[in-house]
Amino acid sequence: MSQPEFEAHYAALKREIDALEADLAEPKARKHFADVRQRIETLYETLRENHLLLHTVLENSAASIYAKRKDGRYTFLNRGMEMLCNVTREQCLGRTDFDVFPIEIAQQYRSNDVAAMMTGKLSESEEMSKTPAGDRLLLSKKVPLISDAGEVQGICGISTDITDLRRTERALREAVETLQRERDNKLLNVEAATASIAHEVRQPLTAIATNGDAAMSFLEMTPPDLDELRAILTRIITDCHHASEVFDSISALFKKVDHSRGPVDVNEIARGVLQSLYGQLRDHGVATETELASDLPLVDGHQGQLRQVVFNLVHNAIDAMATTTDKTRLLRVSTQPRDRNTIVVAVEDSGPGIDPGRLNNIFDAFVTTKANGMGLGLAICRMIVHRHGGQLSASSDGKTGARVQFVLPVGLVDTALGRVVGH
Repeated sequence: MSQPEFEAHYAALKREIDALEADLAEPKARKHFADVRQRIETLYETLRENHLLLHTVLENSAASIYAKRKDGRYTFLNRGMEMLCNVTREQCLGRTDFDVFPIEIAQQYRSNDVAAMMTGKLSESEEMSKTPAGDRLLLSKKVPLISDAGEVQGICGISTDITDLRRTERALREAVETLQRERDNKLLNVEAATASIAHEVRQPLTAIATNGDAAMSFLEMTPPDLDELRAILTRIITDCHHASEVFDSISALFKKVDHSRGPVDVNEIARGVLQSLYGQLRDHGVATETELASDLPLVDGHQGQLRQVVFNLVHNAIDAMATTTDKTRLLRVSTQPRDRNTIVVAVEDSGPGIDPGRLNNIFDAFVTTKANGMGLGLAICRMIVHRHGGQLSASSDGKTGARVQFVLPVGLVDTALGRVVGH
């Protein structure tokens, strides 16, 4: 009942009371009637205050509050519903959702209303509302209106806009997922760095162990082959230096500023790598060819890191030819000036080659063609070459071997940006 209806009903009742009181002649009866009138007025004031309070709360609530009869016709809606659902009371009162809203919205509302009336309990559901500002998501709580006789008369509902809340929840969820990915990436980087160090150090250590076993064999000869022992010990010393260089080069690789750069003779690096891997080349039956340009200019770089690149490429080539049995295992290392500003270093093998479809990603971390490989060697090589301002690439037809080469600039390189400066 609205406030004007409430006031009109009370006024009519008051006129009837006044008429009855005028007909009373006996003073005692008139006094008793006055007491009844006072109680009625007190009750009215209480009801009026409660009605005003309820009306104020309902009208100023940010939530959409409404009531419907059992057949779905609206008997009440507050200003919150008018604003949230973009309707007016004139449009809704006495009508159903199907008279006011689009069919898909009306079906959703009616379905949830019926569910609440059938269960006889408070129910919650998420509903959509179309407004000029766009679709809004509502959390609707609906409770059946039950008469004193226990019959369901309709429902009362309260719907709140949770669109922004859901967006915030989604943003927080995405932020947590992003932080988790960043954490996982950092852990992956730590694991990758640890694995790369182990991967690189294992190679010279394996060579040292192999040469140590060979030295023990030569010591047992009578008389010992001192020349061969001397050569083996020289290789062991070289591999020890290589192991030390691995730590130095990896450490320098992750520094923002590298103070250990200087003029580097790539030909000297190539010869040193082939010498240090002489035992593996021999044991694998690999023949070598070198074509090192005599006029190759020096490059500005980190000698240990560039040695690591050449060492990895040669070592990978040896591994690639391990299954080759139908032709000569041939390793070819070449260097040459490409133009006045760059040089090219290439390592070629006669193994089975690389699937052309995989050439674009073989330099990615954890991508490997080896059964037991970590997939870190070429990724580190690419990082080193990039830090020297160069490019690393591979080519193969997938049948007759592979060629991996890197191009280096002759000038000074900004290690942080990986580009040539001073030209």
